[in-house]
Amino acid sequence: MSDTSQGPGWWQASDGKWYPPEQAPASPPPGQAPGGVPASSVDIGAALAYGWKKFVQYLGQIIIIVLIILAVNIVFQVVGSSIGGTGLFGTLFSLFFSIAGIFVSYLLVAGVIRAALAVTRGEEPEPGLLLKTDHLGSYIVASLLVSLGIFIGLFALCIGALIVAFFTFFYGFFVIDRGDEPVAAIKASVNMVKNNMGGVLGFVIVATVLEHHHLWPGLRRDLHRRRLRLSHPQRRNCRTLKRIPHP
Repeated sequence: MSDTSQGPGWWQASDGKWYPPEQAPASPPPGQAPGGVPASSVDIGAALAYGWKKFVQYLGQIIIIVLIILAVNIVFQVVGSSIGGTGLFGTLFSLFFSIAGIFVSYLLVAGVIRAALAVTRGEEPEPGLLLKTDHLGSYIVASLLVSLGIFIGLFALCIGALIVAFFTFFYGFFVIDRGDEPVAAIKASVNMVKNNMGGVLGFVIVATVLEHHHLWPGLRRDLHRRRLRLSHPQRRNCRTLKRIPHP
């Protein structure tokens, strides 16, 4: 193991370290997904059971990661709502703040992927993973390409956008875990979904249903209300004044 490549055949793992050729993971046979799992053999029940087990096991660390993401989101909402003024300085500051917000959002999402990968390796998902920047450039480029594909797909009655989002669902994992280049990561995600179509489709549907109807719906509603209050402070004041009784 080394911090830099020591010669031909050395490969970089998701922890950012370089390893000799003899420790390289074996490539899966044709028709199999990584890890030796045959194509189209995704077990939704086993995946959800494993996810819940790891969620309970690392509950404390996951709560800290979620709180950090929420705190960053609130800070950007508060600062963004307070930015005002006209002229060149105000415009440049707003542009800089918007770019910084986009960069931080990519950094946090990549950090969540790193935490998920750490859990699958049996490692503790430490909050510090949110600040790691290895492969971040490739991840941002890949994300922009996927966003462009989704935008173009919107012109196909939104069906094209859904198809692009579905087939590129795992691109971030290939970038962060294997260090793939943006185009290679997108192609790897497409091939993985294509080879496990039924299982991935079922998993995405179940995960979406759980997220939108069972996991913290009250928290999402409260955050939405907070966002509205920050975006429209005048409306809040008007409602407050209307509740004051007349003498």
